[in-house]
Amino acid sequence: MMYKFTKTITCSPEKNKSDLQCGNNMMTKLEKKFKIKLHAETVDEKINGHISIKHTNGNHIIWIFLYDKNGVHQSIRGNKIIEQKSDRVKKFTGTFPTESEIKKII
Repeated sequence: MMYKFTKTITCSPEKNKSDLQCGNNMMTKLEKKFKIKLHAETVDEKINGHISIKHTNGNHIIWIFLYDKNGVHQSIRGNKIIEQKSDRVKKFTGTFPTESEIKKII
């Protein structure tokens, strides 16, 4: 499942550090609230989804993918969702949050 939305969030002025820190902050909040695994600590650990962020003039375009299949990584190219096999993907079995629930957390 893919969520996409734009949100205005202030990041620190150091662009490369703020991009990483911004994404890490969002991942931590989402993982804690919804019990989702969005990043792996080791190469053997499996994930339930991922987050991508594009910073544009103070706005953040945010894509969040929660995987609904085992072994299938999803991403987007243009307006098309691309699926690729991956041993690191584990289906998210929790309750999928609504977009408004996600926006409140971020």
